[in-house]
Amino acid sequence: MLNISQFIDEIRPIKISTEKDKAKFLHIILCFDDDYALPAGVNIVSVVDNNRLGLFHFHLFVTSLSDDSVSKFSQIELSNSSITLYRVNQNFQVSKENSSSFPISACMRLIAPLFLNDIPRILYLDSDTLCVGNLSTLHNINLSDVIVGAVADVEKMQLAQCEKFNLELGSYFNSGVLYINTELWQKYHITERALELLNSTTHYKFPDQDVLNIIIKENKLLLDKKYNRITLLSIKGNEDRCLLDDSVMIHYTSGHKPWYRLFLTDIYAKYIQLSPWHSCKLLLANKNAPSTTRRYAKNLIKQHKYISSIRFYILYLVHKFHKNRT
Repeated sequence: MLNISQFIDEIRPIKISTEKDKAKFLHIILCFDDDYALPAGVNIVSVVDNNRLGLFHFHLFVTSLSDDSVSKFSQIELSNSSITLYRVNQNFQVSKENSSSFPISACMRLIAPLFLNDIPRILYLDSDTLCVGNLSTLHNINLSDVIVGAVADVEKMQLAQCEKFNLELGSYFNSGVLYINTELWQKYHITERALELLNSTTHYKFPDQDVLNIIIKENKLLLDKKYNRITLLSIKGNEDRCLLDDSVMIHYTSGHKPWYRLFLTDIYAKYIQLSPWHSCKLLLANKNAPSTTRRYAKNLIKQHKYISSIRFYILYLVHKFHKNRT
């Protein structure tokens, strides 16, 4: 049996509700490192803002989280909800084949349900999601006979991953939003089986998502897409304004994240301003992808904004220089 306590150095409540009945809360898991502290915090703010009558317990599984970030999480205004911090240590490992393209924090969702095994249903959210609707409708979803409820991924992913893993076309789910039946998760040893696959010599393009699909197979419920509206942003595109009105969770799946200035949307900016991160200076673009700034400079040339184009091209060169030095 897996000794999960070996992975955690500290469990610390940082916001405590006066409500003691666990059954009255929707328990939400987020897993991230310090680079994703801002989006995780903004996500929490969006959940609370769109569900003002709800009771929530946010369980944050983190690595390398700074004291400043912890302080900001403690400043989030919650209406009688809770936040608990779980510091994951270096005993939690995934093979290099499956941790070179994704941070190891992405795989921490695999162990989190075991720490909440006395809670029948838990909701996992990627930090690059944003709540824009009412989560109370989750209570109407019957998970009694399945391990998870999740939304089917986009067509491109279906065509690539279903054939690769011998899955029925259309059944490959996105793991960015997972509604979890903790009893069946434990019964079928999902954590142990997933870590075994991730620590083998096999490379998975989308590590935690691929292995969950391989293991869970048909033992899932495909949810309405409103719970995981997969959205791709372009520079100054504000694509999240075009989503259907019934959307509950937006999921920004590409490298073009809305907490970068080039891709910041009006919707996302609203929740940043409501958060303790409102005064933080946002990065122009992903520090590991300087080509984004170059493309923006080219786009400005097409708009005849030559001075701005030169400025952003210089930023691209500086960005690229620092990336090559690291």
